[in-house]
This record gives sequence, C-alpha cells and structure tokens, in this order.
Amino acid sequence: MREYAAATGVRGDASEAEGGPLVAPPAFAACFTVGRGEAMFSDPELGAHPNLVHGSQEYEFHRPIRVGDAVVCTPRIADIKTKGGMEFLTLEIACADAATDDPVVTSRGTIIFFAQGE
Repeated sequence: MREYAAATGVRGDASEAEGGPLVAPPAFAACFTVGRGEAMFSDPELGAHPNLVHGSQEYEFHRPIRVGDAVVCTPRIADIKTKGGMEFLTLEIACADAATDDPVVTSRGTIIFFAQGE
C-alpha cells in the first residue's frame, strides 16, 4: 500500500510520517466483497447453481478505505432478471464503518446463471 500511496499521492488524512493512515487501492475492496454471496447457493428457493459466470462488478466509494479500517458488509439480492434462457442476479454488498455505521463502499456484481441441462 505504501507503493500505491507513493504512486498516486494519496495518503489518507495525513502523511504516513505524521502517523496518518494510508489509503487502500480501490481494487482492495474486492478482498472483502467478491465471493461473499456464497450463502445464496444454499438457499433452495433461489435455485442458484454452479453453471455461471461473473458478468460485471462495480464499486461506489463513499469515502476512501484506509489501512486499519474495520467494515461490516451486508449483502442483498438487488435484482433478478431472465433473458434468453439465462438468469442475471445482481448482488449488492453495502459496507459500513464498524464504529460509526457510516457507508464506506457499495459493491454491485452481476452473476449470470446459464440454463441447466435436463
């Protein structure tokens, strides 16, 4: 993270030399959001199955993620659409600061389920 901060000039609230936190690269949010919806595969009513691809991923940052942050992430199914025999499931994961409950980042990913063979 030091190299990222040096390359981008982003250091957080204060420089590291002054004891301020480093800002994590935006892609770091994938470490605690991508793959966190595995509980949906055990829900028999949803009918999820492993014949799938990851269709898209996006992040909405409400503030930078800093080294030392503790976040609580809450997943929800935001949308399900059927198109051409495939199902498109959009999973939204809202992550908030554990201490203040202020929003930090919201992840939205679409999983495409292919039709299962009979």
